[in-house]
Amino acid sequence: MPQGSGRMSPSEIKAQLKNSDTTMLQMLQFVFNSVLKRKSLLFLNIGLLIVIAGLNFIIPQFTKNIIDHALAQHRINALWLDVGGLLITTIILGLLSFASTYMMQILSQQSIKELRLKTYTKILKQDYAFFQNSKTGDLMVRLTSDINNLQSLISSDSLGLVGNTFTFIVVLVFLYIQNWRLALLVSITFPILFITIRFFRGRIREAYSKVRSMNSQISNQLQATLTEIELIKSYTTEQAETEVFADIVDKTNSYTLEATKWQAIFQPLLLLINTSGTAIVLAFGGYLVIKGQMTIGDLVAYLSYVTLLQNPINSFSRLINIFQTAQVSYDRIHDVMEVNAAIIEPTNPVAFPEPLTTGITFDDVSFQYELKTADALEHLTCQIPAGKTTALVGRSGAGKSTLIRLLMRLYDATDGTIAFDNQAITSIATHDLRRHISLVSQDVIIVDGSIGDNIAYGTPAATTDMLWHAAKQADIAEFITGLPDGMDTAVGERGIKLSGGQKQRLSIARALLKDAPIVILDEATAALDNESEKTIQHALDNLMVAKTAIVIAHRLSTVHNADQILVMDHGNIVERGTHTTLLQQPDGVYRKLYDAQFE
Repeated sequence: MPQGSGRMSPSEIKAQLKNSDTTMLQMLQFVFNSVLKRKSLLFLNIGLLIVIAGLNFIIPQFTKNIIDHALAQHRINALWLDVGGLLITTIILGLLSFASTYMMQILSQQSIKELRLKTYTKILKQDYAFFQNSKTGDLMVRLTSDINNLQSLISSDSLGLVGNTFTFIVVLVFLYIQNWRLALLVSITFPILFITIRFFRGRIREAYSKVRSMNSQISNQLQATLTEIELIKSYTTEQAETEVFADIVDKTNSYTLEATKWQAIFQPLLLLINTSGTAIVLAFGGYLVIKGQMTIGDLVAYLSYVTLLQNPINSFSRLINIFQTAQVSYDRIHDVMEVNAAIIEPTNPVAFPEPLTTGITFDDVSFQYELKTADALEHLTCQIPAGKTTALVGRSGAGKSTLIRLLMRLYDATDGTIAFDNQAITSIATHDLRRHISLVSQDVIIVDGSIGDNIAYGTPAATTDMLWHAAKQADIAEFITGLPDGMDTAVGERGIKLSGGQKQRLSIARALLKDAPIVILDEATAALDNESEKTIQHALDNLMVAKTAIVIAHRLSTVHNADQILVMDHGNIVERGTHTTLLQQPDGVYRKLYDAQFE
């Protein structure tokens, strides 16, 4: 049965990572699903916003009473009473606004934390192919800036739409009751405002989409530059890299100016429309005051209510920018969330066979990378016996590393089956599978922390004694003891303070501490000189004691003692045997490789 069913190709992953055309409703559902988990806090805040809207409605009445009653009738007591009521109402309004803003921030932070962790977890659970076809800097922007943009949706401004909508309806009804002709004239500005917002909406979104895309390119370029600084210095390409970065920055500035242009046009138009509404009230209302059909207090209050009526519209227009920016960010996050895992976990996983008694079987296994015209592995069949050391040798591109990637299920085979003691690899949960495999590669990964952190990586429950025992077996304990801070010594970013041999010993100690039954050495000493290789070989021997070991090596001197050697060529096993038996084949591939190395 083919194991590649359901496997997603890198081109499909790339396609899914392109900006999608999601709706505003989808974005709000994604964001507010986490908000709705805290309903009590949400509804309390909505209630406060409605009360705040009501207090805003009351305030103009104090102004009207002061002008029409206290001042017009020279009533000093009424003046003090209205002024006092105005101040008390304003103080209460301020306290409620503070409480609303603070609670909204709590709700926002908790919800965004959940969204960020959800996105981070989704990315970490993606397959090996996903990371091969994704830009690190771009993923960083999605987890940071894009998530931050979504946070603006869970704010006092956005939820203020509830209170503003309430205010808008109540005030509009009130104004029509007060003077329907004047209210009708003011209402003429609303469709104009709506058309203006609709016109600019798409243009603002498109402009900010370009800005977000360029920000990702900046992050990608920075990440690439900082991680390849040694190469840049060695080949004196500082100027060339600067020119590339300058071109990206220029485009970013251009797109930012485009977005700013549309926004700069948008805001004055809104101001003009709102001012037109105010002008209508002053003109027609002033005429009514002159005719004695409206008091000055009524006019001042009416102006205040028109302002209250315009505030929700102004808030909505400000939110257009927030929503458009958030929509672009959500599209990019949605792309990641919608990528389906290429490696499909079994519905009812079986436990990894422990202890491994028979070994690992490759039965008619084929695999092809997307960009290759030929199979990396082609109908490969072999047995890796349990408790023995199997060496994989062959020219570059023969398929050795591909075999290991399939064994760790970083990819699924296109055809054929891989089994551990007759237990199909696809029936074992990937976490359980990889927990039983230790990998030591020539490309040593050192985390930015202490020596102890690096040895204990993947085995967080390890005690100090266990760390030192692993260090001794890896022949690095003496080096650690000589350091001022011992196990607590910082290794620097990517282990910059360590030599190549020291990094390799740390990775061996890490694998020793994991104590997995299967050990894979992928060119573990290829980057070391002969002297360093000899000193590390003892640590590797300790690692492979009583293990099912698979050794990939170009240096054939390192595989003399392997229980079996599998010689690979063009994605298949062309020879197998021990070092001695393979050398007895004068025209064999192994003999030719051996002679070429020791001429």
